[in-house]
Amino acid sequence: MKNWGKILALFLLLTLLGSSFFSCRSAESNPPKDDAEDRQEEEDFPRTGKDNIAVCIDAGHGFGDVGCGPAYIGAYEYEITIRVAQLLRDKLEKEGITVILTHDGSTFPSSEEITKLADQHSISYKPENMIDNNVFSAYERVIWENVLDRQTAGGLDFFVSLHVNSVENAPQVSGMSIDYCEDNPNRSFLRGFSNNLKKACLNAELTDTFTIFEDTYEDSFIVTKYTEVPSVLIEMGYSTNTNDAQKLCSEKWQNQFASLLCERICYAFGK
Repeated sequence: MKNWGKILALFLLLTLLGSSFFSCRSAESNPPKDDAEDRQEEEDFPRTGKDNIAVCIDAGHGFGDVGCGPAYIGAYEYEITIRVAQLLRDKLEKEGITVILTHDGSTFPSSEEITKLADQHSISYKPENMIDNNVFSAYERVIWENVLDRQTAGGLDFFVSLHVNSVENAPQVSGMSIDYCEDNPNRSFLRGFSNNLKKACLNAELTDTFTIFEDTYEDSFIVTKYTEVPSVLIEMGYSTNTNDAQKLCSEKWQNQFASLLCERICYAFGK
């Protein structure tokens, strides 16, 4: 009985030591959640080893659809988006990145032109959504983006649609946001890019709040769900908030944001 007592005591001691050992190993092997997420974001970049990167920029609204009104912003939404799009284009081109705008602010491709080229490249679309009028609709833009993807050597690598947000009867709501579709085959890249852009904008104090939306297919914006190109829609601020409106109308802020967005895109693709 004494021997059995010693054996039992030894067994309990070894069990206790083993438990402590494996607990230490577990803690070493599993870093804190935040650190793991940060590393995952870093691992998402660069996405490809391509030398020639092509980015498509869509300045939201314009023509027969002016977007948000000038109540606080002092300008229509389409005036802000085209300015930032052109600034971003110029900065990306200086970094050696090919840039294509969905429109130049003055003209846009007709529905007839879009459908003709879409047919040539076997791109599917709904004819009833292609209306030849003075509105360059979101659906027409995304089909045009798919055409540009096929026409670009090596294809497009990124699609950015720029917008200004608004909300009625809630002038206190402010901040930037970014949306992408969870069904996009490049979701991991989009998640990493969005987190990275959020940190950069907050650190540069371009905004006080920055929200990331990983939308379901049903809830996604048209320009992010009808393409397989990595696509994001960025709301640069609220036209219905006085502080956001002042920033959006500021040439200094527009240039700062375009520079930061250019920097984050370059970083994402290892440029």
